[in-house]
Amino acid sequence: MAAEPATTIVIDARGMKLSARLREFWRYRELLLFLAWRDIRVRYRQTFIGAAWALVEPFVGMVVFTLLFSRVAKFSSGDIPYPLYCYAALLVWNFFARAVRESTICFTANAALLRKTYFPRLILPAACVLSLVVDFCCALALFVALSAYYGARPELSVLTVPLWLALAGSAALGSGLILGAINLRYRDIGQTLPFIVQTWLLASPVAYPRSAIPASWLPVYELNPMVGIVEGMRWALLPQMPLDPRLTALGAVGALALLAAGVLSFSRAERGLADVV
Repeated sequence: MAAEPATTIVIDARGMKLSARLREFWRYRELLLFLAWRDIRVRYRQTFIGAAWALVEPFVGMVVFTLLFSRVAKFSSGDIPYPLYCYAALLVWNFFARAVRESTICFTANAALLRKTYFPRLILPAACVLSLVVDFCCALALFVALSAYYGARPELSVLTVPLWLALAGSAALGSGLILGAINLRYRDIGQTLPFIVQTWLLASPVAYPRSAIPASWLPVYELNPMVGIVEGMRWALLPQMPLDPRLTALGAVGALALLAAGVLSFSRAERGLADVV
């Protein structure tokens, strides 16, 4: 019996409308969850303290920033204890920073998978961001313990934490897609990524209050979407923390704009992806 000739299937995503991309993304939702779980397992495999590493980075950052910015530079956090003030910001910032780093390099790190099979390529960076939600929840548990130590009781605003996390994830995914698209052609991005993230940290009110920025610089400074997101997370977690609706709107619009720009940039770079990774 003669063997049947092999069938070649060509999948061309060029010109695919956004609605079609979203439907395709939804059809592969189980793969998204599987890849996110894979990232979590790989991250803590053969580690001595396991998921407790998710607590180390924000806690050490809080200690260092407290010594430098509160004790030495004398930045004031008002009536809120500075360690709490700083840790609330580090919670969302560390989630954002790690998501940017991992979503930028996820295509080159999964080159073998990309060459072997087809699936919506946006699944990879989305899985990176989703997997880091577990780390955020672990670090949030330490914040609860710190709040109890300082006698800070959460208010109803704590229910908005998922909203600020979603905005940070959108900004991180968009930034990662833009940088990842460039990294496919120019691997210099992988070398400069730590510098980019560090500079972004200094341009965000994580270790210092927004009031430390001169008024003449605020219109430019507040274009950074992480300014509104960090301040929003502080409002959600810290009692008596004011919320600026204008700043919130700027953060939300900036995060969604980054996500849209990232998807557009990656859509243009997706052609021939398997050939360049």
